[in-house]
Amino acid sequence: MLSRFFGSKGGNGQTGIHRTTEGLAVAQIVAGKLGAHPTLVHCAYHEADADDDAALHRAFRSLPNRKLSTVSVLPPSAYNMLLVEAPDVAEDELRAAVRWRIKDLIDFHIDDAVIDVFQMPKQGRGGPNQMMYAVAARTEGVRSEVQHISDAGLSLDVIDILELSMRNIATLLEEDARGVALLYLGTRIGVLLLVRQGVLYLARRIETGTEKLSDSAHSRTELVESLALETRRSLDYFESHYEQNSIPVVYTSGLESWDIDQLTQDLGVSVRNLEIAALFETDIELSEFDQRMCLPAIGAALRNDSVTL
Repeated sequence: MLSRFFGSKGGNGQTGIHRTTEGLAVAQIVAGKLGAHPTLVHCAYHEADADDDAALHRAFRSLPNRKLSTVSVLPPSAYNMLLVEAPDVAEDELRAAVRWRIKDLIDFHIDDAVIDVFQMPKQGRGGPNQMMYAVAARTEGVRSEVQHISDAGLSLDVIDILELSMRNIATLLEEDARGVALLYLGTRIGVLLLVRQGVLYLARRIETGTEKLSDSAHSRTELVESLALETRRSLDYFESHYEQNSIPVVYTSGLESWDIDQLTQDLGVSVRNLEIAALFETDIELSEFDQRMCLPAIGAALRNDSVTL
């Protein structure tokens, strides 16, 4: 069961699911012809409690194809993602070596953790040793997710994480050939990704979500300034540590037009709102809110990793 964590998929179509405390997003994608955009055949967001299995069953019954494999995305609150130095061990020993390296860095006992890892690109001249990301999720949470999906009658193939799900979307952007930044804001938390040619160079958690931006108790201008500062630091890190050309554009989801204008001015690079209509063949029309809530599920349905570490 737990081998599904960071597993690989099969077939030319896939279902993506993202469950949070606010609701449930479901997307279904089939591969396009060579050189064509993939086809988004189904996408819907349902407001529901996280443990509302009835909502999951309704979402399942609405799918055009109920036989496709399923990728479920864990919310960031369900796992820790840590940047660590890669142990100098054989590949089949990586997880065990990393397990002991991070045991004091997580807020639950290491015996209760499911661990997986993925490598980072090598840094430029004079950089530190090879780094990797380690992901630690509570075993109970992973088992619960497997049970929820299985009870709904879906064929669960992979349990993934938000950062890799959103990486799949960034890979579809034309700027991915040179390098692209993607700033995604969920309701309470977000992620900032730097991706080039499908490779994730950097992933950072953002403690500002759309709920905090909309809260009158906070200064929206100052919050966007902090987003700009975090993004600028990440862009500079990408250029200096990896000896890469500057990233020309930042795509966002969860910001208003005036936020994007401010971010553009603060960063000095092009900032654009992410539009799924430009990335997929689809007749589906989504509101800005539904698109944002569905993006993790859409990214999960795009997963095509064929190798696990």
